[in-house]
Amino acid sequence: MADKKDDKKPKLKLVSNNKSKAQIPRVKDQAITFKQSEFARYITEGQTSSQAYTLAYQPSETATVKSIHEMACRVLANVKVQAKIKALQYVLAEENRTRTLRREEYVLKKLTEEVEQGDQASNRLKALHLLGQTVQMFGTKIEVDNKQADRTSDEVTEDLKAKLEKLLSS
Repeated sequence: MADKKDDKKPKLKLVSNNKSKAQIPRVKDQAITFKQSEFARYITEGQTSSQAYTLAYQPSETATVKSIHEMACRVLANVKVQAKIKALQYVLAEENRTRTLRREEYVLKKLTEEVEQGDQASNRLKALHLLGQTVQMFGTKIEVDNKQADRTSDEVTEDLKAKLEKLLSS
């Protein structure tokens, strides 16, 4: 039998002549480019992907519509570009929401001033009516005709037949 000392594997050491090579950043690590950012901005402004690509990248005049469309689809498929578009849409939605709230506050303030300091009674009443509508004070009432709800299916069938005959005879 062989000695157990001979069965041991030798210790190997990895030797390389590459000294501190700069690592190429992966696609995930790369930041969004200026052109990609512009492309995203144009998309959020309502441009189509091809229009946004043309505005942001300014392709050569020999580029076909098909190639521009394909390149625009590639840029649009980029995860970082999609994230930028979503971020811009969120900011835009917040700005619209803020603008709407400011306008509502302004209108309510002016209506309140008209109620308190208005010259004509009719204007004050109209302002009060509009203020009341903002809190659904004057909702429309809907009345249901109960005799329609109490009909049987046979009665509904007869009514439909009569209406169809009248329509077809015309």
